[in-house]
Amino acid sequence: MLKPKLILIFVTFILSGYTALAQEKSLFVKGTVDISVTKGTIACDFVLSDFPEIKDYVIRINSGMNIHYFKDIKRSNAALDYDVDTKDSIQSDEVKSYYVHENRGNPARYLPEELEVKYLGMYPVIKDSLSGWMGGDWRGNVAFNGYSVRAEGYQSDWYPVIYDMKTRKRYPEVRYNVKITCSDCKVLFVNGSKPVKAGQATFVSDIPHELSIYCGSFNTAEQNGVWLLNSDMTKTDEQRFFNMANSYEAYYGKQMAIPFKGSLTFVQTDPVADPKQWAFAFFSAPTTFNVGSGEWGMKSLFNSSNSAKNKKSMAHELAHYYFGTLVQPGSEFGMVIEEGLAEYMALRLTRSLEGEDAFETLLKERISTLENFRNYKPFAEVNTEADYCNREYYLYYYAPTLFTAIEKEIGEKAMWQWLRTMAQSENKHADYNFMVDAFKNTVTDPSLQEKIIGKYFRSASALQSAEDELGIH
Repeated sequence: MLKPKLILIFVTFILSGYTALAQEKSLFVKGTVDISVTKGTIACDFVLSDFPEIKDYVIRINSGMNIHYFKDIKRSNAALDYDVDTKDSIQSDEVKSYYVHENRGNPARYLPEELEVKYLGMYPVIKDSLSGWMGGDWRGNVAFNGYSVRAEGYQSDWYPVIYDMKTRKRYPEVRYNVKITCSDCKVLFVNGSKPVKAGQATFVSDIPHELSIYCGSFNTAEQNGVWLLNSDMTKTDEQRFFNMANSYEAYYGKQMAIPFKGSLTFVQTDPVADPKQWAFAFFSAPTTFNVGSGEWGMKSLFNSSNSAKNKKSMAHELAHYYFGTLVQPGSEFGMVIEEGLAEYMALRLTRSLEGEDAFETLLKERISTLENFRNYKPFAEVNTEADYCNREYYLYYYAPTLFTAIEKEIGEKAMWQWLRTMAQSENKHADYNFMVDAFKNTVTDPSLQEKIIGKYFRSASALQSAEDELGIH
């Protein structure tokens, strides 16, 4: 996901995938959440149960939350000792990583059958420039903009997220039974459930979801199970939006043979950084959050010079269901799979549904942006973020350009089959070898395999080869 850019990045089968998730043992979160969007507070009291079988764990909670206590509620009402694990390898400023002790005499970490955790967070409320813009806004921000709060579980961990340090696996998708109270809200929304027009509601899901929330005072619209929250559109444009969302959903479902399941929801909200400098979006399946205002709001899908780019960005976020939700990165190269293929899918959708001219314009923009792109490693040699040279250019420009050229060489049918093979695996540790193995399972001609892998995966001249194949310089 792109952060500090004036760019709108709106940016086995889904049915069987969701069924499998529902059947597997997944973390269950039950409790209460009290919110004030005008004061910037979140008070949480959760009970966690049905933990995965892990020992070397941490519990990640947003660093803005102040811990009241952890309790093993099946044993006693006494608070447990706990520590912060400073060795959590991907801990960030957004999150602290905790583990609990059975007692003072036993410092080893353990997980009780049911763990209660209670905490309180307080955050700045930033309505406008008079409040003083933050220096930046991003997906993992717990953001109060005066009329709403947004928070998600992939980066912010506003709710407890379990992380297995041995396998490097996160567990942000949870089953839940959560009562939310917000006296200064008119609408409450929890990812995976329908929004409720009230100041208090209980949300229940037996299917695991990232526990993202959006609560506040804003309008809602719904059509055929697709929800639009806080739209800044006219009624005519709202109808156009619903038509577009349905066509994008149907296109991906047909091409991937993996139809979306669950209610798609689209959230429009204002950033808490200078809106002239910050606009971005992210996908928290099955919800897309667009953080931007004015020409970067959702109304720009239909009435701005950026219309084609913003529609493509919306398609990019929807593509993250396949690469980002079903398939998740297990290495640094896994980000090429997640972001590069989502961007390729968005370009292909643009070509099919928005027209050749829109597609050509977007493709030429990518290639021209890469004119001075240097000192990066080919796919086969990506091991660290430094190997990208420039992460944004590599993931959102270089990788999708190569994938588009590969499609031209192997054909659209084979390209979609390659993507389907990866998505159906639901691999949660995707890396370079995973992508190559799926490619070889799709393209079985040994000479064509070696040609594509050598030309686009291993070669330092892959970009030049792609430009030549696409006939764009």
